[in-house]
Amino acid sequence: MASSDSITPGAGIPAAVGFDPATRSWVTTPDVGMAGGDVDAVPPLDGTLHVDETTRREYSRDAGRYLSRIPQAVLRPGSVADVQAMLRFCQRLRIPVATRGLANTTHGQGLVGGLLVDGRSLAGVRSVEADRATAGAGTTWLELNRAAHEHGRTAPALTGYLGLTLGGTLSLGGIPPAFRTGAQVDSVLELEVVTGAGEVLRCSAEHEPELFDAVLAGLGQYGVITEATVRVVPTWQKVRGHELSYTSAESLFADVRTLTRRGEASEIYGEWWRPGERGEVHHLSTFTFFNSDAPADDTHLLRELTRPSSDAQITENDYLPHVERIDDAVEMLRAVMDWDNLVKPWFTVWLPESQAQRYVTEVLAELEPADVGDGGFVLMYVHQRSALTRPSLRLPDPDGSDWVYLFTLMTACPADAGAEYVAAMMRRNRRLFEHARGLGGVRYPIESVEFTQADWEQHYGDRWPHLVELKRRHDPAGILTPGPGVFTELADR
Repeated sequence: MASSDSITPGAGIPAAVGFDPATRSWVTTPDVGMAGGDVDAVPPLDGTLHVDETTRREYSRDAGRYLSRIPQAVLRPGSVADVQAMLRFCQRLRIPVATRGLANTTHGQGLVGGLLVDGRSLAGVRSVEADRATAGAGTTWLELNRAAHEHGRTAPALTGYLGLTLGGTLSLGGIPPAFRTGAQVDSVLELEVVTGAGEVLRCSAEHEPELFDAVLAGLGQYGVITEATVRVVPTWQKVRGHELSYTSAESLFADVRTLTRRGEASEIYGEWWRPGERGEVHHLSTFTFFNSDAPADDTHLLRELTRPSSDAQITENDYLPHVERIDDAVEMLRAVMDWDNLVKPWFTVWLPESQAQRYVTEVLAELEPADVGDGGFVLMYVHQRSALTRPSLRLPDPDGSDWVYLFTLMTACPADAGAEYVAAMMRRNRRLFEHARGLGGVRYPIESVEFTQADWEQHYGDRWPHLVELKRRHDPAGILTPGPGVFTELADR
């Protein structure tokens, strides 16, 4: 779930015309140092480069709402050429750069003290064909899917919340509740990328495959995604929903395993900590996509579960309202509890199937109300390992099962929760991560866990030396996306 910040500076706000390497500051007056050559002139731009404090502060926080990092300048590119020109400029002057879509990460991953590129300026659906759609990286999945729906198409992997940009989710993974589709990065056919060296490259599985694999779920370390071509499939007409509640986690996990192996449902997830609960009630939701000529059969879909089909709460909806329902819910949360400004030190981890039930049960038993907060909740997705194909999206080591679980603790508390509360949640997240790692778990790094260079090396394992080489090749000055701290020591050298 992302911030809805709208950034519209008024007229007369100064724009940067140059950068003074001696003072490491941007210059807004053309006659200051420009004639003597002490200031590097900003290249001609189709868009705008802002250095006023009001604009910069609007880009200084992400969805976590507990960190602030004010960029020195904000680029609203009018073209891909703007991104290329400014990355070359920043590489030469060693100015750190990050790109912001809708700032849905929670621990400063996309924040930067240098140049912040507003990815939303690169929005727009270019085309929708029978098997693919092309859009600018600043396009939201909501915008793309509505355009595809007009052609009877849909993206196969849609996150629960669609108000996220293509460039944002493709830099992280993009994990849907649909459990056999893979992640959003698995549906990408081609990317346009501006590397940290200022090259505009088109990459795919056939052309520049190493860069393609590194950029997808690569945390913005090798280039800025400016356009993506993704796979689309025929859309569905209807969605049948079934919800079952349990007092036993063992029963819920047994039914999850039954449903995933049958493969008849389309989406499956577990949910805990609804208002008034303390995690003792386990909720399982399944949704089955279908067309009117082959209606869903409730008794058949819920056969041989630990709970009788008569206990299920049943819903039916058209496909498009179904996939947009979380966006509608977020709008309601914004209205009733100022959702965007809640403090959200989230925690998310991949788990091997062999340890998922043990880990989730143990974590639920130790959570207190403060761990979830006033507007928080706990989710668990299950995914088919063989459908998750991108090497930069790290998964637990194989354990003999074709299933992995994604567990998310979406803490949300009022903005005045205070620094001590955030520090306590960060300690909790590290403790939960260490527990998961000891069971073979792997971090999904959209959330709030402090990571050292040693942690990143362990995270990427045997792939680490290759990624270091790609970083040196495509971002030789080490300027891109410093927030996660992936190559901190490399940049220092």
